Amino acid sequence: MSRAIRLNILLTLMAFLMSQLLGNALFAGDLGNVRESAKGSNSKKAAATDDDDRPKKKRKRRHHNDYCDDNDDAFASFSGMVLFYAVASPWIVPPAMLGDDYADVVQFSDFPYDNGHNGFLELVAFDETAQNANSFRLTGEYGTDFSGLERFGGRLQLDNISRWGLDTEWNYWQEDVTGSRHDTLWTGDANLVYRFAQNEHAQFYTGLGLNWLSGGQTDVGFNFTYGFDWFPTEPFVIRSVLDAGTIGDADMYHSKTTLGLVYEHVELFTGYDILHIGDTNLQGIIGGVTFWW
Repeated sequence: MSRAIRLNILLTLMAFLMSQLLGNALFAGDLGNVRESAKGSNSKKAAATDDDDRPKKKRKRRHHNDYCDDNDDAFASFSGMVLFYAVASPWIVPPAMLGDDYADVVQFSDFPYDNGHNGFLELVAFDETAQNANSFRLTGEYGTDFSGLERFGGRLQLDNISRWGLDTEWNYWQEDVTGSRHDTLWTGDANLVYRFAQNEHAQFYTGLGLNWLSGGQTDVGFNFTYGFDWFPTEPFVIRSVLDAGTIGDADMYHSKTTLGLVYEHVELFTGYDILHIGDTNLQGIIGGVTFWW
């Protein structure tokens, strides 16, 4: 074998190895970062270990003062009360704002503003029986950040006049990483929710459930959800939801707000969606359709 042929073979092998290494490095886009966050990293553990090994400073002893202790106790009590109401206000304010005393009997309309109603729920007289005890909403949507990241999502919401319901969402993500290569990922959640404030114009709900991620690896975590549906005037529908929890070893925060126009059983909407996992934001403008019945 001549020297020129051996040199060509060597250069070909080097080019192939370099393309594989560069390809794998460039393939780690936003979706790849999400996977890395979900499965954790050794650097975080090392940082925590370094902090633990640092010498601890000795505390200086303070002289005891009863007057200061009394002031500290009063301030702590006041601060605790303020903190409690600040934390609980998202669940205290909406029922008072909507005039919900948990005494009204309600039923669901066939769709928002049906037959000239003010929203989606209808008040029922005490001597009558609710006819529509359940509602179903199926949503399909598309989102993009106009930089190579796309999302195809779906959501199913089941509600009952008992105020309990189910809320589940699933999303398929696709990212243009380099050249013709794409990265894909599935995310979603499933929650048991309770409608804690309601009237004809608006409903507030909260609940607990699970988050999940799949595609290259599978991770699950805890989810908390809080949201509202507002029917200000026909044909508008404003909806917003906030999720907070974990996926694998990563923190997860999700926020979505939409403005829709409803005609009978069909709502067309647009809005903005942001999903934060670890140190990565997956976000963009969204648009879609919801079917009410």
